[in-house]
Amino acid sequence: MQMTNYLCEELIVEIFTRLPPKSLLRFRSLSKSLYTCISSPGFIRLHTFRSPQKIRFTHENIDNNKIAEVVYTLHGEDELPLCLCPKRGYIGITTTIPFPCSNRFRTVGSCNGTFCLKTKNGLTLWNPSIRRKVRVPECPRSSELALRGIGFGFDPISDDYKIVWISYEKDTSFVYAVKTGTWCEIASPKPEFTYVRREAFLFKGVLHWEVNHFDLDFSCILTFDLSTHVFGMIPFPGLAPDWLTTRLTTIQDSLALICYRMNIDDSWILVWRDASWSVVFKLGTGKLPVDGAFQFQPQPQTTNECNLLLTTYGEGFQIYNPKTGLRSGVLGFNASSSLIDFWECVETLHLLDMGEPACETTQL
Repeated sequence: MQMTNYLCEELIVEIFTRLPPKSLLRFRSLSKSLYTCISSPGFIRLHTFRSPQKIRFTHENIDNNKIAEVVYTLHGEDELPLCLCPKRGYIGITTTIPFPCSNRFRTVGSCNGTFCLKTKNGLTLWNPSIRRKVRVPECPRSSELALRGIGFGFDPISDDYKIVWISYEKDTSFVYAVKTGTWCEIASPKPEFTYVRREAFLFKGVLHWEVNHFDLDFSCILTFDLSTHVFGMIPFPGLAPDWLTTRLTTIQDSLALICYRMNIDDSWILVWRDASWSVVFKLGTGKLPVDGAFQFQPQPQTTNECNLLLTTYGEGFQIYNPKTGLRSGVLGFNASSSLIDFWECVETLHLLDMGEPACETTQL
């Protein structure tokens, strides 16, 4: 049975690209034409573009002195579990979802609903929406590379996921492409650096690392374009020595940097536009330093007002309204769990028909 017997293909695409991945996986089994349509790269790209932005909260469960279990919950931007509305955020969520790996893992990055996880067994790409994983072969000379020098993202030009692993002081770094399944050598960035503060932050097809060179008293944001494989540098803002940078993020569709002033407990968010830094949010003195921020619209159809989801030292996760200055805490799933982190996420079909099934009962 062909799609065109009842509905034109354009209408099928228009309807189906707005459905969740679980429904699309079921529809693929109805006919060969639906299978081909839903599996096509063009359909997957359009479906990703139309998928609503969500937030993945990572929780650590500690129950009856057992080994801590790391799990997650997925929330729409207008369905966050706030202290002011404690029941709203977990409506319909009767249980948390475990990761398909041991609890000793690190999230390297996330893009298009696909996560790059680093476990004791190496690197794995994982799309929880369709329960697929792709094991990444071991990187050559990985023992010589920067511990936090791994970056993960999507190259829109080659329509491919890539992993970059940069070296501290060696001449060679490496790039992995999912389509070829191989690592290739690239020249390491210059000048050399001695420390990477965090894993890379992805913004518009470019990876960004905060790096230091202690001998030269030199710090900057190192960049890598996933399409051209070219390194670059962005200077840090010219703030006083008592300001520390905590994390890169995206604010107002621009690369942003969170900074914290030690002696007066003040946090600012600056954005990089037109080759210069400018302050967009001052989060208030006397507050604990902010370690992470994500800007979102709780009700994008009815208001232009944006809130910030903040990670703070000591006071946990908070929703902050820059217009009113009000803050609301974010609740854990239950009394025996605590929030660890959050990631932007969309539910997509990426990694479809690649790798192998990734059930929560299997290990990465």
